[in-house]
Amino acid sequence: MNRTDITSKQMQATIAMFFIGSTVIAGGENSAKQDTWITILIAVVLIIPMLWVHTKILQLYPGQSYYGNLIRALGRPVGLFVCSLYIFYTIHLGGQVIRTFSEFVHVVNMTETPVLAISGFILATLAYLLQKRLYVLTRISRFVLPIVYFTVAMMVVLSYSSMHISNIKPMFQATPEELIKGVSIAFALPYGQVVACAPMMERMNRKEKIFPTFLKGTLLAFAILFAANIRNVLVLGYSASVYAFPSYEAVSVVQLGTFFTRAEVLIGINLMLAGFIKTGVLIFSSCNGLVKIFGFRDSTPLIVPVSLVMLTMAMMVHRDTVEMFRWLGNYLDLFMLPFQVFLPILVLLVGTLRKKFQKPQKKEKVPVKKEKRTAPVSPQQS
Repeated sequence: MNRTDITSKQMQATIAMFFIGSTVIAGGENSAKQDTWITILIAVVLIIPMLWVHTKILQLYPGQSYYGNLIRALGRPVGLFVCSLYIFYTIHLGGQVIRTFSEFVHVVNMTETPVLAISGFILATLAYLLQKRLYVLTRISRFVLPIVYFTVAMMVVLSYSSMHISNIKPMFQATPEELIKGVSIAFALPYGQVVACAPMMERMNRKEKIFPTFLKGTLLAFAILFAANIRNVLVLGYSASVYAFPSYEAVSVVQLGTFFTRAEVLIGINLMLAGFIKTGVLIFSSCNGLVKIFGFRDSTPLIVPVSLVMLTMAMMVHRDTVEMFRWLGNYLDLFMLPFQVFLPILVLLVGTLRKKFQKPQKKEKVPVKKEKRTAPVSPQQS
């Protein structure tokens, strides 16, 4: 195996870190209130069929990339338009993620530092890292994921004394409308965003299976997201929906005597690492789509321009933290679900039908030259 090949475990870790990158805004409650944990369970079940859809799109035309299969499945004019929509989606989502984590650093630790400076530093580091190719980012994910698991597990154990089972009651009280809204938000953020991870699969070792990689990465992330959500609700109660960064606030109460305090710093590092990797995946996906649209041979020259566009989007997408979280709670699912559900299903249906009814190319018959048979020479003639 080439040293630049991406293994299944590295890809699983990258997908998991991609999902965990949304923990900072998905760790609290949504419209389902104390039944939020139910919406998370339903959302992770609903994403499994979509993982199958993305796998089938990648397998429509073996040897092609995700965007290449998308263009070929829909036909070039329509396929290019849909690719452009996905590029807009990934750049917008990247700007959203960068703004969220920049606000997190600004509000929690660096109140005097402008959000623009924080965002610029994160994107400059990512641009340099992606110049070294995607496999570097996946290896970092493979190294960081066990650390994240250990840190979250340790925080759950240390938070036990601050947990109160009454905070999760009353259960099963959400109305059907609240439950549906909660499921749609839990699905759109973060599981439905797996569509941005699909273009990475072309860089994975071809011997690895795609669907198991998708599924294992999703389940790895689900374990952390579910544990973090339950911890936040048990510790903070209903006020988990008030805090902008509930995971950070939930572990701020953890301390062991006077020698182990400020444990929230560890969670802050975890959130920053996950957001860093998530933004890197979104930059790669955007560059990969531009390569297919304009026919470039390499995506490396596009990394810096795309990063600058993403930085501009991060500064324009919201005016402040309050507006950002209001948009996430009210309009996030309506904006993202068409990209996450309807378009992939449409691509798979159209691509499958086109492939089924496509006329096979006729092979040209090569004329066979007949050898001239000569009469055998008799001994007398010789």
